[in-house]
Amino acid sequence: MRKQSKWKLRILIVATSGALLFTGPSALANSLNDLKNEKKQLEQKKDSIHSNIKETESKIDQNGSKIDQIMAQIKALDTEIIETEKKVSTVLNEIKLTTNDIEKLHASIAELERKIEERDELLKERIRAVQVSGGSVSYLDVLLGANSFIDFIDRFSAVSTLMEADRTILKEQADDKKQLEEQKVSLEKKLNEQEERKNNLSNLKASLDKQKDSKGNLIDQLEVEQAKLHTQKQDLETEYDDILELSEDVQNKIIAEQKRIAEVARKAAEEKKRKAAEERKRQQAASGSSVAVPDVSPGSWTRPASGRLTSGYGGRIHPIYGSEKVHYGIDIANSIGTPVVSTADGVVSYASPLSTYGNAIMVTHSIDGQIYTSLYAHLSSIKVTVGQVVSKGQIIGAIGTTGNSTGPHVHFEIHIGTWEGMAKNSVNPLRYISL
Repeated sequence: MRKQSKWKLRILIVATSGALLFTGPSALANSLNDLKNEKKQLEQKKDSIHSNIKETESKIDQNGSKIDQIMAQIKALDTEIIETEKKVSTVLNEIKLTTNDIEKLHASIAELERKIEERDELLKERIRAVQVSGGSVSYLDVLLGANSFIDFIDRFSAVSTLMEADRTILKEQADDKKQLEEQKVSLEKKLNEQEERKNNLSNLKASLDKQKDSKGNLIDQLEVEQAKLHTQKQDLETEYDDILELSEDVQNKIIAEQKRIAEVARKAAEEKKRKAAEERKRQQAASGSSVAVPDVSPGSWTRPASGRLTSGYGGRIHPIYGSEKVHYGIDIANSIGTPVVSTADGVVSYASPLSTYGNAIMVTHSIDGQIYTSLYAHLSSIKVTVGQVVSKGQIIGAIGTTGNSTGPHVHFEIHIGTWEGMAKNSVNPLRYISL
């Protein structure tokens, strides 16, 4: 009976999704009677499941407080991680500046050593000249050996010039040697400072890795707590997934039929964008302020929008269907028109309405050799096109309430690899972004 029920539910999903997506009159006519019968059965099934869900809500409430505590710890670690990444960036800049200073000191020391060596050779030549003359040279003997007054004046001028040259050479040699010693001391100090900065950088990186590991452990705990709830309602979730989840065949049809429905989707998106813009202007006029673009975080990833986290990743009571269902992303709530940005550098791979997602955008990223896909849903407007290259923090859309939505927010997913449906390859976005 359970397998037959699942099979009937899948038939209903395919028939209903095909009618909604492709609006084929013949398909609607052929399946209308079957749909009425299946819908009646589904309503009875939903009522039964809903009564069972009510029996386990008290257990969910008990676990809710523990999940809130873990989320608070995750937010605190996010703050520490951002601060540590800023310190790493500062130390790297200091190391770069000190490296430049060290290179300049090496060049200056080399030049001073060259000058000192040249003067040493000159002084050695003077000493050798004295030795060849047979002893010390007496400037007085040179003057007294003059043959005439004019010769005396010439000799006096020459002696004065030689004595001044000797004094200049000796003074320059002494000054350069003093400067050489000072620069060697400065170089040694710079090298020690550089070593300290490198040690500090190593410690900061180790601290950053430890913080990220701690965050990962907390998210593991969070997912364990959420898995407990999921286990308690496993059978109920399975039946609801059979009712609500798009079949793989319909997902393939969405991809195949994108070009054919592009014009209809474009007109619908423009109308929704126009209405969202009017609503945004109305709200901005009422509040007297404009919506805020979120600050761009250091590292590879940043948050998709400013606002309040209203729903996390994992099991939750669906706000529309009133039943337990796996939530494959996170929800950030804010006013309609709040900018939504790309969370990392990438290329837009989808930008159109998508079933219950409403207006949706997918961006494909390549980070450290790994492919990721980020998804942004329920948007009021789409500001990019397929194939467009976008940067981390670049505005790609705006928060809205299109599709299955109870209020303005952005539903955000991260998938490892390409997007093949909400349930495949999805990961908790909090592993990558900081709130």
